[in-house]
Amino acid sequence: MRQLLATFLLLAATVAGASPAGAQDARIVVRVLDPETKPIPYALVTIRDGVSRVADDSGMVYFNEAPKDSMRLVARRIGYDPFDGWVNRSEITGEYAIALRILPRSIQAVQVSARANTPLGRSGFYDRVQRVQRGAYTARMITPEELEMRNPIKLTQMLQGENLVRVQRYDMGRSMLTGRGGTCAMTILLDGMRISGTLEELLENRINPPPVSSLSSVDDVIQVQSVAAIEIYASVASIPSELQRTAGNVQCGLVAVWTGRRR
Repeated sequence: MRQLLATFLLLAATVAGASPAGAQDARIVVRVLDPETKPIPYALVTIRDGVSRVADDSGMVYFNEAPKDSMRLVARRIGYDPFDGWVNRSEITGEYAIALRILPRSIQAVQVSARANTPLGRSGFYDRVQRVQRGAYTARMITPEELEMRNPIKLTQMLQGENLVRVQRYDMGRSMLTGRGGTCAMTILLDGMRISGTLEELLENRINPPPVSSLSSVDDVIQVQSVAAIEIYASVASIPSELQRTAGNVQCGLVAVWTGRRR
């Protein structure tokens, strides 16, 4: 009996000791680099089943996935040739390294900019992307790479089918952005400023709504060709404090639109 108990305790200790290593190994680390092996910040990396994450400012991205000897990976960054192929796992670092080729340009060479020098970096967009990926907030972050890939004609076309916002048709082909239930209007920020005069005000001011003729569709106010990134928050509780301060009184959720160059 003593021998059986000792064997059981030994096995339990072995399993317990192996748990942290097993948990540590169940993670994929992908590093995105340029031809000179310099990190490419904020690249959009996709693995199986379309699971995508944005790399941090050091070009690294993590997935909760059991690593394999090789994996099919897709990486995109504005200004670089997209990568789609199989990548071997490094025996030394355990990472998967992807090298993106710079797209040839006749005007100027593409340069990797530091976080402080990119418009979206200055707006805090990529900081919030990293926080969302860590689980601090529930949000949908649409990156420049995704906008470029889908190439929508209108802003609402880009938002159609999203889980956290509903595109609701009103009249004459015009649309408004509402919460998932369709009964409350989404607050819209454009480059950090709250916009007014759109159809969403019909739901915000039900008692004394403004004349419909004086209101515009969000598609008329924001030209999607100038949009660099979009953030969608379904409820007041999920909106980061820095956006809440500029949004003011939010009845439903928030759509934050950032314009500028997508690079």
